[in-house]
Amino acid sequence: MFSNQLLNDQVILITGASRGIGREVAYTCAQAGALVIVSARTQLGYESVVQEIRERGGRAEGVSLDVTLQESVKRAVVEIIERHQRIDGLVNCAGVIQYDTPVWKTSVEEWDQMMQVNLRGTFLCCHEVIPHMVNEGAGCIVNLASSSARMADDDLGPYTASKWAVAGYTTSLARSVRPHGVRVNGVNPGWVDTDMSRAYQPDGDSDWSTPVEIANAILYLFTLAPRDMTGQFLDIFGS
Repeated sequence: MFSNQLLNDQVILITGASRGIGREVAYTCAQAGALVIVSARTQLGYESVVQEIRERGGRAEGVSLDVTLQESVKRAVVEIIERHQRIDGLVNCAGVIQYDTPVWKTSVEEWDQMMQVNLRGTFLCCHEVIPHMVNEGAGCIVNLASSSARMADDDLGPYTASKWAVAGYTTSLARSVRPHGVRVNGVNPGWVDTDMSRAYQPDGDSDWSTPVEIANAILYLFTLAPRDMTGQFLDIFGS
């Protein structure tokens, strides 16, 4: 049963919540008492997460959302606002990665895919949600970047570029909405034990973070971080 009430009755929208980090963030926020809006591109993507949260005693709803399409994001946000009158928190977890791609060998198609999902997707979700937070005079956003946004990778060219852009966007956005009571922070995970990582390294690594650890860091930014902490990133990887 869910009993922690750190996010009591807050409405939290999570993108990329059908698997990996996003899925665990959904469980963690629900455990903390939030009404979790689990988003994925299709109903098939989010329904199992919603069902499991409800079976554990939490509250969750699903919404179809393609982060690369403005109309899809706008429609989902309008649906949530009409149903609940507010969105208290947003976690941008949706992302893709292309391994073994030096930036100078990156194709236009690979570049566009990284930027569409990782950067444009983060921007569109913030773009549609923030006006409602500004109207409320409160809100909290957490964007997922990467250790690649701190230390450039030679074989993750387009991914690295997109995550550096997410980091820059996050810090700039935080400054612009701080006067309106909205906080924007981020998390830079290193290797995390998810299906996406296992697809590249099937045997995994004992040094990898777990999705639970990343989710707990995000929960901290929502609940226990200093109220003037904005425009900051938590680095979750070895030095």
